[in-house]
Amino acid sequence: MSPQYLLVFACLWGMADTHPATGNLAATIRATQSSLASHLGAAPHAIDGNEINDFSLGSCSQTRVEDSPWWRVDMHYHYRVYVVEITTSQDGGALTGAKIHIGDCLRNNGTANKVCAEIASIPAGQTRVFHCSNLGVHGRYLTISVPNKRVALTLCEVKAFGAHEPHHEEHHEHII
Repeated sequence: MSPQYLLVFACLWGMADTHPATGNLAATIRATQSSLASHLGAAPHAIDGNEINDFSLGSCSQTRVEDSPWWRVDMHYHYRVYVVEITTSQDGGALTGAKIHIGDCLRNNGTANKVCAEIASIPAGQTRVFHCSNLGVHGRYLTISVPNKRVALTLCEVKAFGAHEPHHEEHHEHII
């Protein structure tokens, strides 16, 4: 194989295996949630890049009213997350008593992971920024939960910012 083809192949291979190193780490990745209130409230709507906070326009996620609802995004790679930004729905979507978890564990739907931040309150239709301590929190999964409350969890946009931080499997525990 000629050197020119090898270079092209190496560049294409590198592009196929890339991950976001900057910007919103949670954008357009896989998202899931504890339940689905309606087709308008699918989990990926909270990471669609659309900051419209009107639930009726189909740009927000929403669970049914239930005990301890949760929403989770799989970022596919390991990151040290420093900042999480959350936008709530303008139509009664205030968020109170929630927690942001980040880690590699799927036990209890990701709520067993380290708490990045606790959300006292985000008023309906507002955006708030939460800092995950000075050192950030390492993990693949970002989960937002409302523990010990019977509510619907509605999120119009979730963004995570940090840095790619790979780890060696022999030094890292994955608990499923």
